[in-house]
Amino acid sequence: MVSPLYKGGYGVQHIEGVRQDGNAVAFFSQGTFEGAPAGFSEGLDGVTYLAHREESTWSTVPLMPPDALSSSVLGLADFFSTLDREIVPVQLNNLEDPTLQGNRIEFLSHSTTAPDVSANWQRLGVTLETLKKEAFTIAYRGASSDFCHLVFENQKEVGEEGHLLVGAKKASQPLYELVTGCNGEPAEVRLVALNDNQKLFSPECISELGIEDGSETGPSQFNAMANEGNEIFFSTCVAGNVLDHQLFVRLGGARTLEVSKPLKSLQETCGESEIPCKSAATRAKADFAGASKDGSRVFFTTTAPLTGESGDTSRSLYEATIGCRETELGCPPAKRAVTSLTRVSHTIAGGQGGVQGVARIAPDGSRVYFVARGALTETASVQGVTAVNGADNLYMYERDTLYPAGHIVFVADLCSGSDLSGEVEDVHCPNTVATDTSLWSLSKDAEAQTAGEDGRYLVFSSYGQLVRSDTDAARDIYRYDSRTGALDRVSGGEAGYHNDGNDSAFDATLRPGHRGESVSFQYEMNNRAISEDGSRIVFTTSEPLSPRAINGLSDVYEWHQESGPGEGEVSLVSSGSGETPITEPVISPEGSDVFYVTTQSLVRADTDSLADVYDARIGGGFPEPPAPRLECSSDACQGSLTNPAPLLVPGSVSQAPGGNFAAAKVTSKPKKRSKHKTKKQKKRTTHRHTAKHARLNGTRASRVTEGGR
Repeated sequence: MVSPLYKGGYGVQHIEGVRQDGNAVAFFSQGTFEGAPAGFSEGLDGVTYLAHREESTWSTVPLMPPDALSSSVLGLADFFSTLDREIVPVQLNNLEDPTLQGNRIEFLSHSTTAPDVSANWQRLGVTLETLKKEAFTIAYRGASSDFCHLVFENQKEVGEEGHLLVGAKKASQPLYELVTGCNGEPAEVRLVALNDNQKLFSPECISELGIEDGSETGPSQFNAMANEGNEIFFSTCVAGNVLDHQLFVRLGGARTLEVSKPLKSLQETCGESEIPCKSAATRAKADFAGASKDGSRVFFTTTAPLTGESGDTSRSLYEATIGCRETELGCPPAKRAVTSLTRVSHTIAGGQGGVQGVARIAPDGSRVYFVARGALTETASVQGVTAVNGADNLYMYERDTLYPAGHIVFVADLCSGSDLSGEVEDVHCPNTVATDTSLWSLSKDAEAQTAGEDGRYLVFSSYGQLVRSDTDAARDIYRYDSRTGALDRVSGGEAGYHNDGNDSAFDATLRPGHRGESVSFQYEMNNRAISEDGSRIVFTTSEPLSPRAINGLSDVYEWHQESGPGEGEVSLVSSGSGETPITEPVISPEGSDVFYVTTQSLVRADTDSLADVYDARIGGGFPEPPAPRLECSSDACQGSLTNPAPLLVPGSVSQAPGGNFAAAKVTSKPKKRSKHKTKKQKKRTTHRHTAKHARLNGTRASRVTEGGR
């Protein structure tokens, strides 16, 4: 049990972040406890807490700025990937003039290892104020990994007053960069979407980090700000054409490049330094799909022919590289240029590529997974299946030292309807009411994530029967290995239980992958479903994939692949007997911990019915405190005639053999237990005693503890 026993009368609502090694976790609750400021809880705004694993227990501290520093918090906190620093945008109190309440905003930073007092909160950069001191609000959009550069929108409508800089006058929701003053840079606020004259493109054009609205292939802000903050990819319209937008990049706060324009040899309407190009106002719009962490690679889709190839008028996926020219190696960010532009979605024999959207991009940009209806390669997958023209084909594109010119691999065909993949009949798409379109369409709920910096593994959900072991019509979880081409079904039964999970009545669910925004979202800190080495995947389903899953509700399972060949094993992580469903597990990047929220009491210390954070951990948690010594009288003081079998309570901290999980807990006053057993309790004790001896004999009955993997 990670969260403390006393939680101010409220349970934990959700997990906000998990550290790489699983030794720290941030969570959110509306309760006021562990010294949190009471003002927030009274307004039911809630508080973010951070729990640290210590030698024998978990300790918890609040992470919200004290009331003396702010009147309200503008959104959730963001964290370093190490969880040792956070930032929070807040509106400041204006005690001198209450009529000006809400006219000043700051980003406050705090070391999570320091006490949560006013003196340990520092302002990042400068205080934000409008030129006329009006009340205003902002929307935080993202940051560099070191919080030296932040991006936010000023939330206001066209023509309203309330701009922060003179250059933003009459602009619609302008995009700003806050330079916080690191590395000798002066702290300042500056506009992002500026043309070559250092002015906004058009006041009525909304500027967006990456692309949020108006995209035909799905919103994305994945690595829209480079790791070091020296590149910001943004979309905006040109010359007042609010229905279309092009993709640009702001370099070092000094220069803008148009990314989605034709190659230099095709440019007849503008020079290299002319931003935007004159043809941008009439060219088909371009949708940002994502970029690499260092900003050197960016992917986008458009129907505009940018590389001179004719014949394909459908939507295409492009990759642009940004860096120094060959004659200017080691150039500063402001000197960078678009050094190459590649059409990724080449078709066989000049057909129509028909890119439907991008599922995921590797953090380093070396791989991208996308869906297209064209046949882009004739090579069959490891399963012996080839891409079919007109189907919703899932592809992997990679470009590295082995494939410097780029290489496309067919993964599988996905489902867009009953017995239908794209425009092609497909009997392996039997579900009559659901489709896979959220993987690549206008949705932030795409159930797909990658593992590893190079995105070697893709874990995703599909209603398609993509391998022979999948024979039902429900959604299953799959893992694709781009190095071997292996496609494994993850959501099977524990040791083949329940017809190996082939029950059409139950879907298996994967946490949707984030497509950018905050630093914590970039690192999937609050929703990670796959370990960084790709060997462990957590998912949920109401299907009883284990004989211990008896509640008929959503439970947490883990798929684990040992080294070497094989499809891996499935084991139940949650109890399988709780009275509320569990829908939001988070695995640590190292794969050693699975955190989830449940109202079930899984350790003796948990004596309430409120929702708590639990940690199922390889190697076990902390020892259970000894049961209290009960008073006795008469013959009861003599004890039983024989030694009873030890109880393995749900969530037992005793570790089962084979590296199974055991729930970790916080030491607290245990519940009192009656020494008299009912017949049902005696029967359960005998069953556990038998299972324990079977476990010692090396049989498959080893998984008895709650959270055992």
